[in-house]
Amino acid sequence: MDLYISAAEYDYHTLLKVAEMAGLAGVISFHESGDGYLVTFPQGETVQALIDDYKGRLCNLEENIWMR
Repeated sequence: MDLYISAAEYDYHTLLKVAEMAGLAGVISFHESGDGYLVTFPQGETVQALIDDYKGRLCNLEENIWMR
């Protein structure tokens, strides 16, 4: 399953860092797509939970940056 993320919202290095924090480095892949990135998650029963966790971590990271 793919998740599209706009490059205007997050840069590539942030996406990689969040993947590492979520324990998904090497499990998910990133592909440039127009003005953003497709983040590809492995198929399976837990794919939606992985996507939700990843998106939540992106938001948490953003909130931590802006609150400091």
